[in-house]
Amino acid sequence: MTEQEVEQYFQYHNANIKSLKIGYDEIRSQIKALYKKSNPSGDLIYNLPNTNIDRICTHETEVALSRILSGIQVSWAEESIKRLLYENQLLTDIQRNYLLERPALDQRWYKTLKIVFCIAYDLVPATDEICETVNINHERNNLGNELVDQYLELKGIITNHLVTNFSIRNKVQHGEWLFAFKPKYSKEYSEDITDKVLNENIITTTSRYTIVNALYQMIVDLGRFRSDSFALDSITTPFEYFYTNYLRKIKFEVDKIQNTDLEAFIQELVGREQRGIQYKRHINTTHNNS
Repeated sequence: MTEQEVEQYFQYHNANIKSLKIGYDEIRSQIKALYKKSNPSGDLIYNLPNTNIDRICTHETEVALSRILSGIQVSWAEESIKRLLYENQLLTDIQRNYLLERPALDQRWYKTLKIVFCIAYDLVPATDEICETVNINHERNNLGNELVDQYLELKGIITNHLVTNFSIRNKVQHGEWLFAFKPKYSKEYSEDITDKVLNENIITTTSRYTIVNALYQMIVDLGRFRSDSFALDSITTPFEYFYTNYLRKIKFEVDKIQNTDLEAFIQELVGREQRGIQYKRHINTTHNNS
C-alpha cells in the first residue's frame, strides 16, 4: 500500500471508532439514567424493593442495555487494533497483512504487540518480518530483564482482562444474554460462561474500555517513537517513560473489575439523585414562602 492508502484506511477505521464511541456513550448514559429513574408516584425506582414490578422491569432493561454496551466495547477493541495496523510508518505490508489474516481477535492483539515490540527494539529478523522465530523471553541478555518483563506483563493483561471479554462478546452477539451455551454449536448449557456473562455490567465494561485505550496508546508509543526524538527525555522512549503511569491506570481498572460492587455504584447515583430532588423541593418551598 502507498502512504496515502495507509492514511486513508486509518481514517476509515478512525471514523468507525468515532461512531462506536457515540453508541457506547449513548448506551452508557441510558443505563445511568435508569438508576436515577422515578415511577409515576415520584419514587426512585432503585430505592424500591427488588420485588417491586417497576424495579423488576427496569432491571431487565438495565441488563439488556448492559449486554449491548459489552458488545460495543469489544467492537471498539476490534476496530482499535485494526486502526493501529494503519498507524503512520508503523508496519510493513507483509506485517499488516499477516495481522489482518489472524482469525481471532485475541491473536490479533498478541501478534501486534509482539511485532511492534520487535520493531521497537530491532528484533525483526531480515528473513522473518512477522517475527515468528523470535522468542522475546530469550532476549534478556540483549534487552535486560525490565523490558522483557514489561512485554510479558502487557501480554498477561491481554490474556487476563481482554480475552475473556472477547469470548463474552460472541455470546452476546449470538443472543445468549441470560443463559449461555458452550461453543461451538451452543448445544450444551454452560453455567460457567453464563456466570461470566451475568457478571458483565457498566463498571466492568467501562474499565475494559479504559484498558483497551491504554494498551493501544502503549503499543503506538512502542512502535512509532525513538529515544532521540522524545522531547521529555532524550535517553528513553515514550513507552518506557510513561510505562509506570499507564500500568498504574490499568491496574486501577483491573482492581475495579475484580472488586466490582454494582450495588454500591447504583446506590451512590440514587443517593445523588435523591439529594438533588430534596434540594429542589427545599428551594421551591423557600421560594413559595418568601
